[in-house]
Amino acid sequence: MPLPRPLRPGDPEQLGGYRLTGVIGEGGQGTVFHGETAAGDPVAVKVLHARFLGRADAERRFFNEVAAARRVAEFCTARVIDADVTHDRPYIVSEYVAGESLDALVRREGPRDAGALDRLAVGTAAALAAVHRAGIVHRDFKPANVLLGADGPRVIDFGIAQLVDAAGTEAGRVQGSPAYMSPEQLAGRRPGPSTDVFSWAVTISFAATGRPAFGDDSIPAVMNRIMRREPDLTGVPVRLRGVLSDCLAKDPAARPSAAQLLMTLVHLADEAEPPRAGPVPRWALGTLAAVALAAAGVAVAVPLWPRAPAPVPAVAAPMSLATAGPGFGEPLGTPFAGHTGEVLSLVPATLGDRPVVVSAGRDGTVLVSDVRTGAAVGPARRVDALAISSLALGDLAGRQVLVCGGYGKGVWLSDLATGSELAYGGASGDVVALATARVDGRPVLVAAGHRAVHVTDLAGGKALLALGGGASDVATAVLGGRQEIVAAALDGTVHRWDAATGEPVGRPFPAPGTRLALAYAAGRPVVVSGAQDNTLRVLDLETGAQLGKAYAGHTDRISAVVTTVLDGRPVAVTGSWDGTVRVWDLTSGRPVGGPLTGPDGWVTSVAVTEVDGLPLVVAGSRDGTVRTWRL
Repeated sequence: MPLPRPLRPGDPEQLGGYRLTGVIGEGGQGTVFHGETAAGDPVAVKVLHARFLGRADAERRFFNEVAAARRVAEFCTARVIDADVTHDRPYIVSEYVAGESLDALVRREGPRDAGALDRLAVGTAAALAAVHRAGIVHRDFKPANVLLGADGPRVIDFGIAQLVDAAGTEAGRVQGSPAYMSPEQLAGRRPGPSTDVFSWAVTISFAATGRPAFGDDSIPAVMNRIMRREPDLTGVPVRLRGVLSDCLAKDPAARPSAAQLLMTLVHLADEAEPPRAGPVPRWALGTLAAVALAAAGVAVAVPLWPRAPAPVPAVAAPMSLATAGPGFGEPLGTPFAGHTGEVLSLVPATLGDRPVVVSAGRDGTVLVSDVRTGAAVGPARRVDALAISSLALGDLAGRQVLVCGGYGKGVWLSDLATGSELAYGGASGDVVALATARVDGRPVLVAAGHRAVHVTDLAGGKALLALGGGASDVATAVLGGRQEIVAAALDGTVHRWDAATGEPVGRPFPAPGTRLALAYAAGRPVVVSGAQDNTLRVLDLETGAQLGKAYAGHTDRISAVVTTVLDGRPVAVTGSWDGTVRVWDLTSGRPVGGPLTGPDGWVTSVAVTEVDGLPLVVAGSRDGTVRTWRL
């Protein structure tokens, strides 16, 4: 980070337990200060601009930065130490990286030499793979956001990054630095991981030549070249030109993923150009990449690494292939309205004899809607939270309890019928997923956060267990007579624990994605999860081996998944960034019918329910609506 400048009149001198000593930099969202802990350790403190105070949308975006940074592997970014989004001046505290930006270094010393360029390419590609593995699209990858610390490059500034499973900003809002933006960003389309790959390639071209691949003169000229011209890679080492050219394809689908990019760099041959003085040996490049791959949790095949178990083929039961019956996919009434932001969670319930759907999301509002009519049941319930990420239902002495989890408040309980808040003494903290279960006859709540999976007594909030190092999703099931907790951990693996003792069950195995559901298929318990290549994967819960082929059909990332049984067959229902919902037969491995369409934007949550004997899919989306379709 650059050396701090003195504080200016009006700048804060103290925030929480941190003394501010100087100004590091300032952006569109906040100011970054140099600070010190009570022990005198240096830190960087990002403070939300005063002009944004009281604006819920700005505070939510600021909180998304906290959530995003906490989900990324610490090796590739500035580690988040502390955050307070409830303070009158919300702030994030991260480690202070002693080093300058790539942008500043190249402008001061010129293009990087062969060895430095190789290390930079591998280190930043590994960082990008870790960012995407955490379910995040950075959206503003550029030389100014790459810090060159003594221990390697760090990617910073997630101010406009958005959680993939929450999809926060609108596609039409162009955000980023024009010289490093992708064609789809300039066209106002929603950025995905391939957008970051494009920006990475422009960044490496800058490091190699001192100028970005499409120039850095007038903004209209640069934008025109990005949209219509081929990149100028003159001066880029021959061994890198091919991979950069692939990453700079106009079509996002033609670009490699960050993990594929990293693998290409690992095996990159440099015979295409003569040796230079002091090049990085190829074995060193490979070793560095292997370490980075392991840290990033990227599952790829590298020579000398142990091979993964061979996939076990799914065995189809003697039944007809997955087909859609009459009426499949027909919308049930009009969309439910009322939310002003993404619907991040849904839970079906029953009030008396009325089937309802409870929905909540980024607007911090809980709505209860009649499934048959879509009409609101009672007034909207406003929650004092930055966003509601998850919902669950519990039972306390015959009373239906709605459990909400979110950012900025943690967990809170209310009576489902009346909406009145119930006392809950559990510790607060950011919550990204919830599940309920019964352990030794008592109801418990399982809450996944960024640091641990917490198990608490639902009746009073008493802490029972703290498991693992954080998770993005969690599910519970009784397996072999034992109540288990299954989580998509932030280290990129699936973990299992005994819900009564907290003891691990089996060994962790690689998780396809950040969202998961459980089912019983092919004669065994399985994990169902969306992978980074937009496919659905089914894994044996005991071994982690993939069952059958990946389920292909979505054209963008799977953002929500739930399982159920339809006509005696286990099925999965998925929602995607492509704006569709799909149904999959987990026995035959085939889709059931075609995609369910209608949402204006990506699908952010899915659930299944039944009304008058009719099975239904319910989905929430970016446009703030809830829709239902017949199964």
